[in-house]
Amino acid sequence: MDPFILSFAVVNGLLQGGIYGGIALGLSLIFGVLRVVNFAHGSFLMLSLYLSFWCWNLLGIDPYLSAIVTVPAMFALGYFVQSVIISPLIRRERALVVEPLSALLLTCGVFLVLDNVALMAFGPDVRSVQLSYYLPSLMLGPIPVNIPRLIAALAAILVAVGVSFWLRHSHAGRAIRATAQNRDAAAMSGIDVPKVYAVTFGLGCAILGLFGALISPFIPATPTIGLAFGIKSFIVVVLGGMGSIPGSIIGGLVIGVFEAVASQFVTATSAAIFSLGLFILVLLVRPAGIMGKA
Repeated sequence: MDPFILSFAVVNGLLQGGIYGGIALGLSLIFGVLRVVNFAHGSFLMLSLYLSFWCWNLLGIDPYLSAIVTVPAMFALGYFVQSVIISPLIRRERALVVEPLSALLLTCGVFLVLDNVALMAFGPDVRSVQLSYYLPSLMLGPIPVNIPRLIAALAAILVAVGVSFWLRHSHAGRAIRATAQNRDAAAMSGIDVPKVYAVTFGLGCAILGLFGALISPFIPATPTIGLAFGIKSFIVVVLGGMGSIPGSIIGGLVIGVFEAVASQFVTATSAAIFSLGLFILVLLVRPAGIMGKA
């Protein structure tokens, strides 16, 4: 293969992988505390894309500035879904099983409802955002780097570092970590576990609100866009290690680079299938994921 083409594929794979990892951060955070795989994760991203689009289309707000609307709105939605819909099931099952299976299945229902409501409300049309200014490509030697994608990838790393620091050094972060380790011991220590759950779910959705605004300049909003990103996020989180914030970024980078390089030899669809093969291979060697703990 031509070294230039290979280098171009690797750079673009790193950018795409960073975006995958950033979108998967919220899913990893939610699983690390609630032990619930949020199958509606992609649907929340879809809603944030639509929210960013309508802020631009109706209010004339720059897509990047629309984050001041999408982040709190998605946090509120996530807080509501956890407090009103998921929390009763977790309370009902906490004495029966370690993993709240009904809550996991419930998120599948939330995914179906959100996607179909979006389809009825907005129709199947593709809605895209157009920046009012031009962002030239950054030249990395002879390789052009797309600036909007670079912004989203760098934001993923910054968010991962910020969330990790906050979890370790803030009172609320330590409460979340304590709840993730042992919810009953945390409750006996005076931690409001249901509130921690709601805040964690809200934070996971708020991260999607941020990335919905960041990727809206190059990812169009459709009612079905969430499914693809939801599946990819699940693969990234399991590959990187369930509940590991750094693992989400590493897993995203691995998948992004692998797909970008593989697509130079086969079609993009086949490259995505091969990434599933890589996913299975890594789990056979390391079942807990790259950064996960047994």
